[in-house]
Amino acid sequence: MPATKIYKYLRAAWLQMTSSPDLASLYQLLARQQRPILPSGERRAILGCGYVGEAVARAWKQEGHALWATTTRRERLGELSELVDTPLIFDSTDSSTNLDFAADLDGILVSFAPSKSSEVDLTQYRRTFLGGLQRLTETLDRRPHGTPLQLVHLSSCGVYGNRQGAVTSETAPTDFDHPVNQVLVKAEEMIASIRSDRIKVCVLRLGGIYGPGRDIPAMLLSAAGGLVQRNGLNVPCWIHRDDIVRGVCFAFEQGLNDTYNLVNDTQLSGQELTDRLCEKAGLPLAMWMTINTSDRVLNARVSNDKIKQLGFAFTHPCMVG
Repeated sequence: MPATKIYKYLRAAWLQMTSSPDLASLYQLLARQQRPILPSGERRAILGCGYVGEAVARAWKQEGHALWATTTRRERLGELSELVDTPLIFDSTDSSTNLDFAADLDGILVSFAPSKSSEVDLTQYRRTFLGGLQRLTETLDRRPHGTPLQLVHLSSCGVYGNRQGAVTSETAPTDFDHPVNQVLVKAEEMIASIRSDRIKVCVLRLGGIYGPGRDIPAMLLSAAGGLVQRNGLNVPCWIHRDDIVRGVCFAFEQGLNDTYNLVNDTQLSGQELTDRLCEKAGLPLAMWMTINTSDRVLNARVSNDKIKQLGFAFTHPCMVG
C-alpha cells in the first residue's frame, strides 16, 4: 500500500510538469502535493478505549500503527473493530481477562475510567484504576528486558483539590483529603513506579473534557436566567478532546517522561465563565451559589506553562471565543 501511494504521488507531480523536467521543478511540484502517510511500524494499545481513547485510535490509525484497544463491554467490540486491529475485553475485576498482549508493545495509552454513573462509586474507582494498573504492572514485569516502551497515563487536575483559586503548577501538592483524589494520586504513583531506563512514563493531568458530543458551553448557557446549584466562585479547568489527542501524540513524539497539566488557557470561575458566555449570546446571566455543595472541589488556576515550554500549542486555547 505505501509503495502504491508513493508511486501515485510521484507520478502525479511529474505529469503536472509543464516545463523541462529538471530536478528543481520536480521538487517544487512535490512540495505542493499532498504527502502520503506512511506506517510507523509501531505496536500500540489503548487501555480503556472510551470517548478520548476512540479519538486517539483514529489519529493513530491514520499514522499507520498496529493497534490494540480494550473495553469492558462486549457489545462495543464490533464498534472498536472499525478503529483498531485487535479489540479486546479487559475488566480489572474479572480474572478471566488479562493484559498479556501488552508485554510486547512499543506504546501504551492508559485511559481507564469507571463506567458512567450519576454518583461516584469509590469501590469502582479503586477497582478500575488501582486494579487495572496492578494487572498492567504484573504484565510489564514479564516484558523482555531492554525493550523500550512509552507509557502515557491520563489523570485529572482534580487531584489539586481546593487551592482557593491559586495559580497551580505540577509542583503543587496534591489533595489527599478526598478519597477519590486519594485513588487518583495512588494511580499516578503506581504508573510512575513502572518508569525505568527502558520505560518512559508520562502522566497527563486533564481538565474537564469538552468537545463533540460534550458541549459544555451549551450546557452552561442552558442555565441562563436560572440558578446553578454549585459554587460559582470555584475555578475549574478545561481541555478540548482534540487537544487531548494532540497532547497524547505529542507525548509519544517527544518521549515525555514526567507529569504535565494538559488544560487550556481558561482560568475563570464558574460565574465568570457563564457570564461571558451569556453576554456573548445576548442571554440573561445565570446565578451561581457562593458556597460549596459538594465535598470534592477543584478550585485552582491550573497552569499549562510546562507543556507549552516544550513547544506544545493548543488548537482550542480558550472555551470562550
